[in-house]
Amino acid sequence: MDTYCRSGHHRSIAVRFFFALMLKPIVAFFERKVPSRILSIFIAYLVAVIPLCGVLFFFFNQSRILFNDLPSVRGRLNEISASLFDWAGQKFNLDAESTSQWISDNIIAASDVPIKLIQESVQSTGYILANIGLVVVITYFMLLYRTAFKNFFLAQIKPKNRRRVIQVLEEIQMLAKRYLIGQGLVILILGLLIGTGLWLIGVPYPYFWGFLAGFLEIIPYVGTSIGGILPFFYMLMVSDNLWQPVGVVVLYIAVQQIEGNIISPNVMGPSIKINPFFIILGLFVGGIIWGIAGMILALPILAISKEIFRSFKLTEPLSYLLEDGLSRKKGVFLSQFDEDKYRLFNLFFEERKK
Repeated sequence: MDTYCRSGHHRSIAVRFFFALMLKPIVAFFERKVPSRILSIFIAYLVAVIPLCGVLFFFFNQSRILFNDLPSVRGRLNEISASLFDWAGQKFNLDAESTSQWISDNIIAASDVPIKLIQESVQSTGYILANIGLVVVITYFMLLYRTAFKNFFLAQIKPKNRRRVIQVLEEIQMLAKRYLIGQGLVILILGLLIGTGLWLIGVPYPYFWGFLAGFLEIIPYVGTSIGGILPFFYMLMVSDNLWQPVGVVVLYIAVQQIEGNIISPNVMGPSIKINPFFIILGLFVGGIIWGIAGMILALPILAISKEIFRSFKLTEPLSYLLEDGLSRKKGVFLSQFDEDKYRLFNLFFEERKK
């Protein structure tokens, strides 16, 4: 329990920090229009929170409608499973009674999992709302006192190094701004693209599934896969034919290729691109330490880390190690960074003086 609390505390700190970082460009914009920093922060909250509340209401309302059909979906799952096992029983001479019992014990029981997850989510709503309130309050003070925090941090650094540190902080802020705007555009494009495709296929509530996939894209690989699997299984259970579920899969594969090769590279920019190995590693580590929040924050943390590493000689090779297209740049380490000033191991080992 103590470990869980510490993990939740660290996750909450990370969420507050990145929430403040994402709001900083919006606050800075309104500070140029409004002389009061406090008023600028409140306006930034309204600009950020009102659309977020609208999105949450949209998803909540659509989810409520979908979950009202859950009993019929469960019956459809039972029907499909029974048909598959009847076919398998005829093909492989399986015992009908034992097959039926296996379906009852496993397949039907598995359909209760979403209901249990929903119940647990409702029970933890109070904790989630309290945590959101705490994030909002602490983020407000982080934005209000950010200049004082920055000056305190700079006071701990030697004057000759401050210019470079200020430059790095400005680059991080620009990166956060690009990520925020780029991610919003990607979500909008994917939501409209997938939603329109699902509408043409005949999927109920197409734009709910489309924008759900768009928001899940924030979690690389995992989110996009879930975004395609959910409507596929939904259509598999409610559709009277097979071409619609297959059409959903084909649509998501096509959109994923378009997103990975055209949309994200042009909208997000090269600074956000991280090679898949470190993205997967970041998702794994972030998920263990901070749960879902860690998986969401993995990509921006890696992008910011790459920007910081690129700014200092000693860590510059690490920034290339994180970059996308690493296999094409494998020779850069021996051709460009084969000097003592780039050797990280010099921090741990010293040559013996004779």
